Amino acid sequence: MSQSELTGVAAASGRRRLTWRSAVLASCLATAAMVAGRARPQAAMQEPTAALSAQRLARGEYLVRIAACNDCHTPWTMGEAGPAPDMTRMLSGHPAALTMPPPPSLLLPWIASASATNTAWASALGVAFASNLTPHATGLGGWTPQQFVAAMRTGRHQGIGRQILPPMPVASLRRMTDEDLVSIFTYLRSVPAIDNAVPEAIVASGSGAPAPPFDPSSLRSPAQPGADPVARGRYLVEVIGCGDCHTPNRLGDKGLEPDTTRVLAGYPASEKVPAARPPQGPWVMHLTATQAASGPWGISFAANLTPDEATGLGAWTAAQFIDSIRQGRHQGRGRTLLPPMPWPAFAQMTDADLTAVFAYLRTLPKVRNKVPDPIVAAPAGP
Repeated sequence: MSQSELTGVAAASGRRRLTWRSAVLASCLATAAMVAGRARPQAAMQEPTAALSAQRLARGEYLVRIAACNDCHTPWTMGEAGPAPDMTRMLSGHPAALTMPPPPSLLLPWIASASATNTAWASALGVAFASNLTPHATGLGGWTPQQFVAAMRTGRHQGIGRQILPPMPVASLRRMTDEDLVSIFTYLRSVPAIDNAVPEAIVASGSGAPAPPFDPSSLRSPAQPGADPVARGRYLVEVIGCGDCHTPNRLGDKGLEPDTTRVLAGYPASEKVPAARPPQGPWVMHLTATQAASGPWGISFAANLTPDEATGLGAWTAAQFIDSIRQGRHQGRGRTLLPPMPWPAFAQMTDADLTAVFAYLRTLPKVRNKVPDPIVAAPAGP
């Protein structure tokens, strides 16, 4: 792939949320992992009828699409219409033949980098490669539903192995019900099997975060949100990881953690706007802990999603919110929503679910925070 192709791929490849808290939660005690490996989600223990299997298949496909799983687990490449996931390798993970050079050295505030394929991510914790989620032996072919659910609950491979590194949003996915996780697994078992042995993650020496006390209740399935739009909206916001990008991080006792005083408030106005970081070889996108991203498009900043009238979504209507997600433009007609915002994935949500998300966002505490406007890179010369 040429440098120009890499640059083009990067403009879309950033559509994924960086999950720092998943690294902390993933470092469970060994006993916690062992218990998780024995966990048996009730939904998976039931012998599914044909109707239930069809229902799970449809639900699983919907969740995989709206959670932007393809944005990381399907390699991006240059197509006829521009950079896009290579669906001939759908959900097959980081290409086995693509050897990544050492990641670039970054100075604060830049702390992480992503590849043009969006399947390799580097941070102080190490280098993570998107897994093969297809039912091949090199992917999930030998997994059981119980192992899949345990991995999502604990942040460990099959619930008992190595920790799963960022940007895999384990902290978000563990909030899913067993039924939804089993539905995802059901769908993943139906996609074409692709032979692709993804490289093992490179865990940085001494990067293990202190393990939090094990809470057995973390293995229990959350309750279904029910019909209430606000409850369903909260569930969707949490499981698709909106906070992973829109809640800034701060340095806590266990390292980087979400700033709970600024939930979904976006890039802090008090932070200095960083200088852009150019692509370095195949590493084309760089990110800060406070939710700014630099790539060939320029610099983008996570928006304030709280209902503050002056700086957030307080003056928006539900129709404007839905139009923004459907069109990938501010209020459906303004500036383009830049990477890493995965709006093409969210655009596949139903109107009812998008309305529910907006209803929940309206209940958040208001945070007055004027996020900087994006800095759009100048067009490349002829």
